Amino acid sequence: MAVLLTSTRSPMIFTRNLVIALIATIISFSTLYIPQPMLPLLAENFGVSAGEAGLLMTVAMLPLAIAPALYGYFLQAIPARLMLSVALALLALDQVCFYFAEEFWHLILLRLLQGLLLPAIFTALMTYCASMVPAQMVRRAMGFYIGATILGGFSGRLLGGIFASSFDWRSAFVIMGLMQLVPLLLLTRVESDADINFARLDPRSISRVLLNRNFRFMLMALASVFFVFSGILNIVPFHLQNIDATATPFLISLLYLGYLVGAPVSFFSESISKRLRDERKGLWLGLLIHSLGLLMLLLVAYKGLIVMMFFLAAGFFLIHALLSGLANHLAREHKGVVNGVYVSVYYFSGALGSWLPGYLFEGIGWQGMIIVFMSILAFCGWSISRLRLPAG
Repeated sequence: MAVLLTSTRSPMIFTRNLVIALIATIISFSTLYIPQPMLPLLAENFGVSAGEAGLLMTVAMLPLAIAPALYGYFLQAIPARLMLSVALALLALDQVCFYFAEEFWHLILLRLLQGLLLPAIFTALMTYCASMVPAQMVRRAMGFYIGATILGGFSGRLLGGIFASSFDWRSAFVIMGLMQLVPLLLLTRVESDADINFARLDPRSISRVLLNRNFRFMLMALASVFFVFSGILNIVPFHLQNIDATATPFLISLLYLGYLVGAPVSFFSESISKRLRDERKGLWLGLLIHSLGLLMLLLVAYKGLIVMMFFLAAGFFLIHALLSGLANHLAREHKGVVNGVYVSVYYFSGALGSWLPGYLFEGIGWQGMIIVFMSILAFCGWSISRLRLPAG
């Protein structure tokens, strides 16, 4: 999805530009996930259910799901630096507006506006990360980008919990809005721009991908496992409050420590697969680890929840990293289209996973929800078993 630029600039400038892009990535991804540890608090303050509170995550993720189909028609016409500057400024203003929100629908509207801005920001940042290094370092740069997104996801949850516990929930959004000014100022130090090559999807290109057996089952496996992982991430704060009604947003945010394991797992996923001599075995290993963590959630309290989140995250990110790498390896042609469909399925399943499990939790409880999730993981395992992977 990113296009490389040839440049005669010095390695020092390349490094500085990449660092700026990575800092911007961390801060921007923090915005996406900052409400998660505060969901029980926001649900109580505004008198809404767990499912309704989950909409704060859903409405921000849905635009990311449709971005490859719609955003590509205008993103290529806008310089990356201009788009980033405008989008980050609007995102900062949007975050500050949370301070004045009085009704729950105000929060939903503000999060929807964030969701409309984030695909443009993420696309530009990914392009910067790929284009600000020499061609031989692109894979490493994209590894850094993935690590930055994971660090940003955790940082947003942690900062949201800290500020909501120390001050109030409004302050968490205001502080995050002010933090958007950091990458906005750093962008003035970037000495080159990047061209955006965004894969535009249409029904015909999507059908070509889905008609391919391996792509179809890979996407089914991805959708099912990310639905479960997103559901746990969104519902575990409510479960913790049922265990301990005095749990603060900060204590809830610590549940997401396990999310950090995603960075090393993603970096070493290829090595793990090679050691197992079979990518399918790597997928099975990830599913086994994820399933073990999910089952153990039925038996543990607060400290155990923190430990099990490491298992859940490790298993999920191993599957995610292997599937994304496999999709790119098998895509002989139209890699941009395959990646676009992959991203759409990823965020669409994440959006549903941040919303529907809230109603499951309210209707059948924590244990019933885990049982449903295990059946979904069984479907993920069936999808993996249907893959016909080439030797080597």
